[in-house]
Amino acid sequence: MRYQINGYTDMYTVIANERKVGGAIEAGQVRLRTGEVFANAVLTRMEMSGAHFCSIGFVTEEGQRLIVHVNDISMIADARHVNVCELTNECMRAEKAADRLKRLKRLCELNEGSCTPTFQEEALLLAEDIGVEEALRHVDLSFLPQVEKARVFRIA
Repeated sequence: MRYQINGYTDMYTVIANERKVGGAIEAGQVRLRTGEVFANAVLTRMEMSGAHFCSIGFVTEEGQRLIVHVNDISMIADARHVNVCELTNECMRAEKAADRLKRLKRLCELNEGSCTPTFQEEALLLAEDIGVEEALRHVDLSFLPQVEKARVFRIA
């Protein structure tokens, strides 16, 4: 988990800057005023009208996409910013991982032969978001600096 979400402004910031910060926002539970409850909903969109939030789009575990007016939301519980590989919502994990992998492949294709720090930074962000092991199965990431693992010493 990257960090806990504390309000609509945090949600909006993560969604608006998704390409720069990676990950996704997953709520443990979204409850509507009608009593409907959606577990592990992934928030995908927040609409504003002027300076006020007016609607939120999210995807349920079944893959159903809903757009709800903020006045119809009773509660959003345990909202957190997580890497795509850590999403509990399998439908969105697969969709977002495929999207990130496609972008990583295209990024590597466009920067072939050129290894700038900006390129390395974005490629590393995408690989960590997807899961480094999963990314390595599809893309050659030999250009990324190896993160030295802490050595564990056992005494006696």
